[in-house]
Amino acid sequence: MKADELREALELELAWRQEELAFFKNQLNEIAEENKDKYRKSLVLILYSHMEGYIKICLQTYVQYINSQKLNRKDVNTGLMVASMHKEFVAYENLDRKSEIFRRKLPDDAHLHRLYRRVDFMEKVEDFKEQELNIDDQIIDTESNLWYIVLQKNLYKLGLPVDLFDEFQNDIDALVNRRNSIAHGNFRSGVTEKEFTDWEIKVSDILSGIMRLLYDYANNKRYLI
Repeated sequence: MKADELREALELELAWRQEELAFFKNQLNEIAEENKDKYRKSLVLILYSHMEGYIKICLQTYVQYINSQKLNRKDVNTGLMVASMHKEFVAYENLDRKSEIFRRKLPDDAHLHRLYRRVDFMEKVEDFKEQELNIDDQIIDTESNLWYIVLQKNLYKLGLPVDLFDEFQNDIDALVNRRNSIAHGNFRSGVTEKEFTDWEIKVSDILSGIMRLLYDYANNKRYLI
């Protein structure tokens, strides 16, 4: 996959989501004025679902792009290297079973277990770095609630700047909170036109921002050390 192909994929993904949101917004023209605030509650659910869904797809597509470059772990930033070593870290942390990765025979003492595993890990570090980078795209987890901190965690996993969307922190968390209140039947009031429009503009900025970020990292090879 080339950087321009990554951007095209992200643009197409964004386009159908924008079209769907526009379709549901247009239905407001058929709804009586006194019911429009009530209807906008459903638009909040749709807006949030597209924000979470698009960010997740974007980051997974970026992972696929990185994998397609056939790089060695030693060539990429630490975040990506760590992301590609999920299996190795799980094996390292699990002292209760034999590992296909760490083969050193462990002593009976639990404390020595840890010391032996650490030695084993350090002896294999350079070998790990020489291996081809391959990241499981399931590492991206929006936790069904894309709070700002969850977005930061997913960016961090891929060696991306975690402060890029700091200005939207309150807006993201407020949207998640409102979506949950509506989805769980706890929010009885409607959503005003201004309130929805403000969220829509902020979400549009966020989604455009994540696309620009990923294209910039791909096009300028910022994932390399």
